[in-house]
Amino acid sequence: MKARLTYTGEQCAIALENETLMPVAYMSYAPLKENLDEMKRIGVRLFMFPIYAGDEGINMESGLRPLYDGFFKGYGEYDFTVVDEMLSRLAPTGKEDVFVIPRICLEPPIWWQRLHPEEVARDSRGEAQRECFASKKWLSDMTVALEALIDHLRASKWAERIIGYHIAAGGTEEWAYQCRYDPQYYDYSEVNLRAYREFLRARYGSLAAIAAAHKKDYKKFEDIRFPHPVEREYAKNGYLRDPDTERAVLDYYDYHNESVADAILYFCREAKEYTGGEQLVGAFYGYVFAMPQNFKGLHALGKVLASPYIDFLSTTNCGAHWSFSSAVESARLHKKLWMCEGDIRTCLSAGMGKNLAHAMPDNDYYDSAVWHGPETVKGSVDKLTQALARIATASVGIWWFDMFGGWFKNEEMQRVIARSIPLLAEQKNELFVTEVAFVVDERGHKYSSLDARSLLYATRELTENMELAGFPYDNYLLSDIADPAFPADKYRLIIFLAAVDPADRELSAIAEKLKRDGKTLLFLGSSGAHSEALCEFSLEARPEYTAKKADFRGEVYPKHPTPAPTLVREEGYVLSRFEDGAPAVLWKACDGYHAVLSLPLAMPSSLLRHIALLAGVHLYNRKGDAVFAGGEYIGLWAKESGYRRICLPEADLAATDFMTGKSVTVNDRFVDLWMEKDDMRLLHFERKSK
Repeated sequence: MKARLTYTGEQCAIALENETLMPVAYMSYAPLKENLDEMKRIGVRLFMFPIYAGDEGINMESGLRPLYDGFFKGYGEYDFTVVDEMLSRLAPTGKEDVFVIPRICLEPPIWWQRLHPEEVARDSRGEAQRECFASKKWLSDMTVALEALIDHLRASKWAERIIGYHIAAGGTEEWAYQCRYDPQYYDYSEVNLRAYREFLRARYGSLAAIAAAHKKDYKKFEDIRFPHPVEREYAKNGYLRDPDTERAVLDYYDYHNESVADAILYFCREAKEYTGGEQLVGAFYGYVFAMPQNFKGLHALGKVLASPYIDFLSTTNCGAHWSFSSAVESARLHKKLWMCEGDIRTCLSAGMGKNLAHAMPDNDYYDSAVWHGPETVKGSVDKLTQALARIATASVGIWWFDMFGGWFKNEEMQRVIARSIPLLAEQKNELFVTEVAFVVDERGHKYSSLDARSLLYATRELTENMELAGFPYDNYLLSDIADPAFPADKYRLIIFLAAVDPADRELSAIAEKLKRDGKTLLFLGSSGAHSEALCEFSLEARPEYTAKKADFRGEVYPKHPTPAPTLVREEGYVLSRFEDGAPAVLWKACDGYHAVLSLPLAMPSSLLRHIALLAGVHLYNRKGDAVFAGGEYIGLWAKESGYRRICLPEADLAATDFMTGKSVTVNDRFVDLWMEKDDMRLLHFERKSK
């Protein structure tokens, strides 16, 4: 079946030969017929299910066994029995009105790894870690297997049901480096090292130029080695790498990330071309907001988005309020579809024992509390409604992830899933325009040598507080500010994350597009540490700096302090101070705009809300409730029981509860809702007829 993407306003959809399909799907690791039938009954027509080339668990750290038999049995030997069984559950005749994007995991089988030990990844001790992303042998052999699968599906009765391919590999199929524990310091294999040397040759042009940049005495290319684990883990000054003295490590991390991106693009190009460009191809990738750890290999999203061979990308959202973990608006800028993974626990969620007992590890990894959801149906419906609010206000796709099967076997939960399809299909007016851009420099993560856990917790604390600050925001890569299509005029407040040392092209775009019209630019943590031209505050990265807490109007923060640059001189107005009295957050007027520097990476929602108010951003809520706003929808999660308020940006609006269809009272520019703690409401608005 031919398929392509099509845009109507902000909403991306899937154009088939004779109809348009909304990007709402059902996915499960245990796609049982009864659950598939229920989804079809409520109107779901797009399905995703897993197919494995290899014969191991989807990650190395859990002890998980294979979910299903792999189809790649040997060179020229394939067994597609499991594939046919799964498709038979969904579409027994092949004529049913459903469509499929199978997820194809291209992890190498054990027989392949044993046959080609020189092509597998290895940690710094030499321990094997499955595929090396730079191995040309792995890329070419798995492409042959992928094409054999495509040939099988084309020749099957389900040929007209298949509309694309979700290409997967790496840890939990999400293109992270495989490891048994973190950090395992990978990939030190010889095949990877040869590819790294070629990467440096292409970047610098000559051995002499590489040696000068790395401040090494390389006599031949074979002298180039990977950085030692100590160099990868630490910076010479304690927490922030110096671009002059530690260029070798910074180059390594660029390669480490781009190697993953290159593997994704290799397979996606092969799949796209093998299907004649007539079917969709996508992958997991780009956890640039949620996972700042350098070793994961997830920070080359810009390269992936620029490829014509990628149609859609996916990540799991994160946090209690479903923060986007990636640069979703950058994907839209590049005309890609973003498909959120609706990884939502419910009161029916359980471990793997019921439906996938054969794959259970010999521990409680997949049966612990993290896999359990709210205790009640109502709490579960609220969680699903929160996801619905996110996709409604951001106009993105979703697959509802019934991970181990049976998590959505409830009419009220299924009603939320059913409503997601017409919701995305509706034409929307832009009643609620986002005025805040959250911008990350994915390449800036490599400068940090902070303990990975501390940095992760601080980043998640920040994004969690962003959700409670009372304003919606759009997620971008910093590199996309230079894109001519970047809508700079709509934003009043731009928040920068990990913008340690932006490129000259990006600095020029920021100066031209953002440092004007009274906009406010907020620089977080180490942003601008190596670039005074970015934030216009004078900073130094001193090795003796230690993490500390600050105070904003009696509120001590953050929960997870991390080191930051030292302010050379106090400038402008101090909005917050560290507990020792030193400035923590400063505001100053610049030529045509305002600059705010927050040395703590994680800010409380009250301070974020205060800065937004100073920047002239409309606040939909000022009480710390989570708010979702965009198009014609506003969602609200109640922090506490009682009346919770939505502040509207204009008058003369009528509101209805999206789930019940009941009218909601609008008092001029206020909506006051009685809500219990943790309640979630999604409201639809329209202008009253004159």
